[in-house]
Amino acid sequence: MHQDKNSRPTIFLVEEDNNARPSLTRRLRECGYHLLVAASLEDAFEWTNGTITIHADLVLVDLLNKLPEEALSSGRHLRQHCKYDGNTPIVVLPEKMPENLEGTNQKVTEREWICYFADTDQLLRLLARLLTPKG
Repeated sequence: MHQDKNSRPTIFLVEEDNNARPSLTRRLRECGYHLLVAASLEDAFEWTNGTITIHADLVLVDLLNKLPEEALSSGRHLRQHCKYDGNTPIVVLPEKMPENLEGTNQKVTEREWICYFADTDQLLRLLARLLTPKG
């Protein structure tokens, strides 16, 4: 984690849904998170290709018209491109989800999750768990 005990965790949010972005960013900020928000995957890659180093404690990806595997692959590529270490968690919010998985969080690897969220509180619980300093 990049944060110290007195700072707020930083989330690099890639949210392509113009309708969802305002409410999600507002809710995350209300929960005390600092946000770096990109409106598209292309914007996110443009940021990471620049001279500014992006430091975040978690990468949160919500891409339109992508299957969970595609969104996770994009999140991995973004994490690699940002030069994050392999410990930076990635959470993807797939637009397309099987009905039987709604309301579940699927652990893909130790630091990668697919959140088939039914409500924002479910996502917030997962983020709190992943961003709580260990030790």
